Amino acid sequence: MFLDSRGIPRSNIEGVSKVFANINARLARLEGATVSGLIKAAAVIHNETEQGSVKTPIDLGNLRHSWFVVTSSSKIMAGGGTSRTPEGGAGSFSGPSASKFAAGHQSMLVEMKGRAEALSKVYSGPFLIMGYSVDYAMWVHEMVGAKFKTEGTDAKWFQAALNKHQDSIVEIVASNARIR
Repeated sequence: MFLDSRGIPRSNIEGVSKVFANINARLARLEGATVSGLIKAAAVIHNETEQGSVKTPIDLGNLRHSWFVVTSSSKIMAGGGTSRTPEGGAGSFSGPSASKFAAGHQSMLVEMKGRAEALSKVYSGPFLIMGYSVDYAMWVHEMVGAKFKTEGTDAKWFQAALNKHQDSIVEIVASNARIR
């Protein structure tokens, strides 16, 4: 999920919305999905964006440090920088906008936690939101053809991770489902 600078989810990113729709349709057929399974699946996506074949671009590291995962169980499972505490610490943003990014990150965590809880009620099941809190994440994601500083980083990294692991996501969530 990508969020604009106001924290509004944007699913109209070319290619990403189709992958999410496919994954969500497959997950909707599962009964007894758990937050634990969703968190494990999100960890696979995060690991791929950090260590996979197409990684999150790096300049000062703020984009990578803005990664977060919140769940409908009111837990913030990851968030921000090297701290990656269960509480979703502010992270180690750097540069002239570091304080802005840290404040925005904390605000995003709170807002998305509320959204996850509300969506869980609407869809009658666990819900997870993952993404990046910096306001330029979507713009960088769509910079096809740009030359990035660090080898192995490129545009569409999030979409690449989702495409690569969509079967794994469904398998992970299914293997962690409760039997009713």
